[in-house]
Amino acid sequence: MTFRNSLDAEELPALYEIEKGCFQAPFLWTRTTFNKSLLTAAKKNNVWIAEESGKVLGFLLADKEFGKGYIDTVDVSPKARGKGIATKLIGLYEAAAKKRGLTEVKLEVNTDNPAQILYFKLGYRVVAFRRNYYKLNYHALTMSKKLA
Repeated sequence: MTFRNSLDAEELPALYEIEKGCFQAPFLWTRTTFNKSLLTAAKKNNVWIAEESGKVLGFLLADKEFGKGYIDTVDVSPKARGKGIATKLIGLYEAAAKKRGLTEVKLEVNTDNPAQILYFKLGYRVVAFRRNYYKLNYHALTMSKKLA
């Protein structure tokens, strides 16, 4: 398995298929929003991709918000889960964020999303509860991790 901090525009359809395997409405981004977000982030070196034998298995999309690192999404193909891909992607982003002078990384996660368990294991802690953060009265947790 290889990991890289780059994106080729031709990969967008494969990445969107992974997104569709991870999320459903109202959490699934539209293809237009998805493509625009990834291409914009790639220009800032804020996309990390995991691949094996030329096939993309997962990705992380990040940004900077109010002087802190921000993970927009970590998506891993359902068929590739349980191999540590999300953990590795998050670790790579955290290392890059630290090199960029950031001291904290934040994210939001739906209260029903089991990924919050992984985030907790990786050192993220709940710093806020966001009522009705998502459409249709879904709630979120804001989680944060100080980078050592």
